[in-house]
Amino acid sequence: MVNENTIQSNENRQGERSGTLSFLQEVIEKVKKTIPKSYDSIAEFLAISRPIVEMTLMNCGDWTDQMEQKGPGKPAFSHTSLMLIHVLCKMRNVSYRQIERELTAHPSWLKALQLPGCPSHSTLSAFRSEKGEPFFKDFFDKVTDLLHRYQLVNPEEVIVDSAPILASMNFARANTTPKINLDRVKEFFTRVDVSPATRSLTIGRKGKYGLEAIIRFFVFEKLGGFLSTSQALKFVEDNPEIAKILGFEKDQIPSQPVLSYFVKAHGPIPSLLRPVVDAVTEFFEDCEATPEDTDIDFFFWSF
Repeated sequence: MVNENTIQSNENRQGERSGTLSFLQEVIEKVKKTIPKSYDSIAEFLAISRPIVEMTLMNCGDWTDQMEQKGPGKPAFSHTSLMLIHVLCKMRNVSYRQIERELTAHPSWLKALQLPGCPSHSTLSAFRSEKGEPFFKDFFDKVTDLLHRYQLVNPEEVIVDSAPILASMNFARANTTPKINLDRVKEFFTRVDVSPATRSLTIGRKGKYGLEAIIRFFVFEKLGGFLSTSQALKFVEDNPEIAKILGFEKDQIPSQPVLSYFVKAHGPIPSLLRPVVDAVTEFFEDCEATPEDTDIDFFFWSF
């Protein structure tokens, strides 16, 4: 039999949560009204996400006014700003050294982070080690839920999960980043037939983009370990040789809205790719680069 006090306690907690979320929504709306027109999409995301990260830190037992200072004469950084940088690292799938370069090159991002300058990669690494993996897992579990709730990330487009950023940290220690392996990309798409995934699909009236090219792009996104469709798309735009292998004509790479509409019209990516699973499985069964030799999520890369 359920205790009445327990029921009342649960109702009180639900009421407190509802009130907290309503307050957070008010804060977010106020932030949106103060965002400078000069901010790009990343700066806007960082500014709007700040109160969400602050609340998440408090829920994880970390006061938002805490400052991280590494020695006399060195600048102090708020835990909120440092955690926002980690969220950005996770979204962009970059190392601490690379995010340091990107932040330095984007003053608006630093302004949105409320930072006078960028923390060094060693500061970020030390902060992560100090807080520990359990804290980061708890934080990312909670912050992902809130970012989804306020539609700041879409699980179909951007993945911010609770997994440790071990790969990024390893890249930083090695002072290197992975590079695409063109030979693997060519071999894969030469041997894997994606046409079964296109037989029941119809292209838009303009017929500008080939169906098989779009399916190849989604396969490339998933096997390339990209954290979002937009990230994979930018990589293809910056690498014409990859675009050619996928089947896109010169200067005719689909935009993010085109791909989003394609998914909306034809179904989620897992359903779209289901007809090519057997071909992909057969490829990896025969491939010399088996999953034991390379993480399948990063098959197209050389480390």
